[in-house]
Amino acid sequence: MDEYSLNRNCHKRGGNNILNMKKLIGLLLMIILLVTIFLTYFEKSSKATYSSKFANYPGYKELIDALQKAHPNWEFEIYETGLDWATTIREEATHGRNLIQSKTGAWRCSCNKQYEPTWYCASQATIAYYMDPRNSLNEDFIFQFEKLTYNSDLQTKEGVEYILKDCNYMQGKITYYDTKGKKQTINKTYADVILETAKMYNVSAYHLAARIRQEQGTGNGGSMISGKYSGFAGYYNHFNCSAYGSTTSLILERGLTYAKNQGWTDPEKSIKGGAKLVAKEYIGVGQNTLYFEKFNVSNKNSLYTHQYMTNVSASKTEGATVKATYQKLGLLDKKVVFRIPVYKNMPTYACPEPGKETIVTQDVQTNGEVNIRAGKGTDTKTITTLKKGVKLLRVEYAQKKEKGYYWDKVILSDGRVGYAIRDRLNNLSLQSNCNEKDIVLNNVEVRNGPGKTGTAVVSYVVPGNLVTVVEKNKYPNVSSENWYRVRLSDNTYGYVAVGTASKPNITKYDEDSPDYDYVKVICTWGLNIRREPTTSKNNIMATVTEGTQLFRAQKNASNAEGYIWDKVVTSNGSVGYCVRQDKEKGEAWIESLSKPKYEIDDKNANIVCVPGVTAEKLKEISSSIVIKSGDKAVTGTATIGTGYTITVDRKTYTAVVMGDVNGDGKVNSSDYVKIKNYLRKKENMSVAEKLGADVAGEGKVTSSDYVKIKNYLRKKENITIN
Repeated sequence: MDEYSLNRNCHKRGGNNILNMKKLIGLLLMIILLVTIFLTYFEKSSKATYSSKFANYPGYKELIDALQKAHPNWEFEIYETGLDWATTIREEATHGRNLIQSKTGAWRCSCNKQYEPTWYCASQATIAYYMDPRNSLNEDFIFQFEKLTYNSDLQTKEGVEYILKDCNYMQGKITYYDTKGKKQTINKTYADVILETAKMYNVSAYHLAARIRQEQGTGNGGSMISGKYSGFAGYYNHFNCSAYGSTTSLILERGLTYAKNQGWTDPEKSIKGGAKLVAKEYIGVGQNTLYFEKFNVSNKNSLYTHQYMTNVSASKTEGATVKATYQKLGLLDKKVVFRIPVYKNMPTYACPEPGKETIVTQDVQTNGEVNIRAGKGTDTKTITTLKKGVKLLRVEYAQKKEKGYYWDKVILSDGRVGYAIRDRLNNLSLQSNCNEKDIVLNNVEVRNGPGKTGTAVVSYVVPGNLVTVVEKNKYPNVSSENWYRVRLSDNTYGYVAVGTASKPNITKYDEDSPDYDYVKVICTWGLNIRREPTTSKNNIMATVTEGTQLFRAQKNASNAEGYIWDKVVTSNGSVGYCVRQDKEKGEAWIESLSKPKYEIDDKNANIVCVPGVTAEKLKEISSSIVIKSGDKAVTGTATIGTGYTITVDRKTYTAVVMGDVNGDGKVNSSDYVKIKNYLRKKENMSVAEKLGADVAGEGKVTSSDYVKIKNYLRKKENITIN
């Protein structure tokens, strides 16, 4: 249709056209209104989903909501590590992996080992405090979770200069000393180079600036970037790559050797080279926040080990520096993306900051009348007054005097927590009322005292570990739970909540259980312990040598890749998987260390048993076995005694129970009295009784047997088959 025809037709329908136009405009306005409402709702709904993603993890949602309300443009991504919280803390607590500077008391690991000048091994409580994301979901420390990619809208030269304002060595144009000791100049500022580098490798410019500040400090900087260090003139390492060691000189030499090998002969090369390393080996493999650079829970190829810094607080402090920069430049309300990690089986509440006092689990006794106070000082409320000779549990050892005294934290027999003057307390040896091995069924916190109020976490134990219970039922209702005192494999003492009947945290270790036992590595080249039952790359948790003993927590845990995998626990409490045998040759790589409960001596027609073996246990020999004590049948859970007759497939044996000399099916004081009388020639013994009495394995009855049985009854020795 030509223009004339179009105009003509419009003219003919002018009245209707105007009416239709009004309708169309109204419809468009309605659509615009609906779209606006929808987009507004969608935006609010979208932002609301940020916190809803965290609803399944305790304590996250409320903190995210508060940050979102204060900064509507901020975005929060959830990163599900898939890792168990307790396992992660134990892995990160590997000695030397996380260090704390200068701090004392509960901040330091009990090993108290110094790794670098003023740097000490961090305690599990310290690591848990810094690793728990909930302690940093606030205005001050959220930026350790910022995604470390370059953003030209946020990251400016002014911002870089602000971060570096206290670093005298990073001001103005770059001047440096070359390898011949001559002073040179690059016609760029440090801020220029950092911005160029950030764009080049898609790394946050503020991250690079903050990292240099963290590594080299403020002021005039040190020898790593002076270009003058003896033997390494003209070499620079701004990011302290490969700089570690027990002394300052060793740290410098390793770092500058690395710089020399990389050809970092001026600050620009050092900054760009170090940034490339960060981009390729950290950000590029998923460690794309300060948190993930410090705590590697995102790069599954090298979990826990591939970490940029050993300073346990580094990501938190660097994040605070970045936040201050955004605030200074008025950029806090811009779009910033945060990547927040979550873990499986996290504690209900955020892990607390360690105290200044030394954490202990120690029995003490009052040496006179003592007031137990609610706080440190004679002016605080008296909880109770104790007489001389009352036994208490000390859980904190004060580091300094307050109001004239050292006030140690103690726990009363009813679980109440208070403070006592140290001079009024005497140390006691361990007040134990049992000595039994229990196997851990769930993740448990080991605390320095019973209850969750006024006590501190000293360790985390994961399922499959064995603990030795040394005190039971002394604190049956503290924080609504029953608490046992346990000794861990590293000789750490503490308290664990027992759990409920339907969901126990620990249970008595059954030596007869077919599911777990102790094993020894017997392959000559050692054995790999893996995090998961697979031989995939970078899954190795540890390699143990021939002869190493492991606790096997689960037999036949997996048959992946054609191997038989057993779940095992290493000496430091880490749980992993090992292959039981070579799948091609069938050659065993581990062997059980469990002592036999019984042995059949066909030659002498005896069945020799350890104490406590039941008739049910001997049914393993034959389902048609017949056991009698005289003429009376012995069945079920009834224990076997020396002299019982055992008939297996028409052959009759005599039962010999080691330590049961009088044949009553028990090992008690009457047995060592019988030995004593026999040695004094006051009593005779049958052949079976003599065999049962020879617990020392000397081939005859001696005073050693008498002593061994007494020690067995005192739970100082075990009785086994000789």
